[in-house]
Amino acid sequence: MNEQLDPPPLKSPVSTQEQFAIDAGLTLPTVRGQVERGHLPTIKLGRYRFINMMKLAQRCLKDDGGKAKHK
Repeated sequence: MNEQLDPPPLKSPVSTQEQFAIDAGLTLPTVRGQVERGHLPTIKLGRYRFINMMKLAQRCLKDDGGKAKHK
């Protein structure tokens, strides 16, 4: 099966760490740890650090080769 799936639309180009944790089903300390280790792309706006959802989506598409893999 060679169907290509389009990524879901983003609610916003950035997300708070709290909202990302809720959306991803992770705890806030887990998300903060991933941010501190550089596993999640962030952008600093003012004094706040947000998850860069655009860069994360691009990274996911690149890692997946732009194609969904089905078994």
